[in-house]
Amino acid sequence: MASTMTAAVYHGALDIRIEEMPIPEPGPGELLLAVSRNGICGSDLHTYVGAGRGGASMHVPEVVLGHEFAGTVIDVGDGVTDIAVGTHVAVAPIEWCGHCHPCRQNWPNMCRRLGIYGGYGRPLHGGLAPYVAVSRRSAFVVPDALEVIDAALTEPMAVAVHAARRAPALLGASVLVLGAGPIGLGALMAARAAGAAVIVVSEISQARRDAAAASGATAVVDPRDGELKTVVRDLTGHGVDVVFETTADDTALSQGIAALRARGTLISVAGWGDLARFDMGIAMMKEIDVRFTITYEPSVDFPATLQMLADGRFDAGTLISDHIPLERLVDDGFEELLHHADRHVKILVDPNA
Repeated sequence: MASTMTAAVYHGALDIRIEEMPIPEPGPGELLLAVSRNGICGSDLHTYVGAGRGGASMHVPEVVLGHEFAGTVIDVGDGVTDIAVGTHVAVAPIEWCGHCHPCRQNWPNMCRRLGIYGGYGRPLHGGLAPYVAVSRRSAFVVPDALEVIDAALTEPMAVAVHAARRAPALLGASVLVLGAGPIGLGALMAARAAGAAVIVVSEISQARRDAAAASGATAVVDPRDGELKTVVRDLTGHGVDVVFETTADDTALSQGIAALRARGTLISVAGWGDLARFDMGIAMMKEIDVRFTITYEPSVDFPATLQMLADGRFDAGTLISDHIPLERLVDDGFEELLHHADRHVKILVDPNA
């Protein structure tokens, strides 16, 4: 094997370079993976443009980007005895201290010293490279029925699985999903798998509305045409039980609160970079509950997500809109999503192409 590789390295806003760097070696308790695919996340786009709380302000320079990845184990570090070379794995790309209060409660996603592969908070190299070293605890074996390429969807879909677990019981429930990007579609699929009886999706992009319809939504609405409230009323008679908000948009948030029934629940999944504004009076009069969710609990949500991908409850064919080579990351990835996000759901990067 060669000693160097080509990787997507972050140097600052609008300054992501495809450059040579040494191939990592697995340290104690680590695995070395040959990366199959790495998805482009909305937070990666924020990093690229330097905007929002997920952007340049919290990103460590000179690290390899990428946190949505899966690959094959090609080497193991000292102390790793329970996983074989050649095993396909999906990576939960968070590292936690294990000692702070949230960690002691088994909530590693809220660790006070949280780091994320791809350079969020710590200099941890990510998956936009042919090879990456990760901790053994972050790697989850891909079921035989699931292609390792499609397993790159595990990370974003685990966000949706965790959000669905944060919701009240969804069996027989009525649900509104605000936004049909990757997380919104994931929330739709997770709600359907949990037995929701009615699922309405609100989305401005025609391509994403089509994806939502193909994914089993009861009704799909363009929120700009003013019919969302009517559709919800006609389907439920009183408003929906649960809203999943995935847009980080004030208007959508207000529409979601208006669509809830009395004592309904809003699950905030979006990565808000600014203050949210909505009518507190309406929320108060309905006595709604608002619950927030951040990433996932790896030991619970990753196995569940992998199984849902393997048995088709998450449809990889609907979720993946394109595969691009690493060298085209900026032009066909970040710039494409900046200007034509409505054409895409999830773009996967092949770091070996």
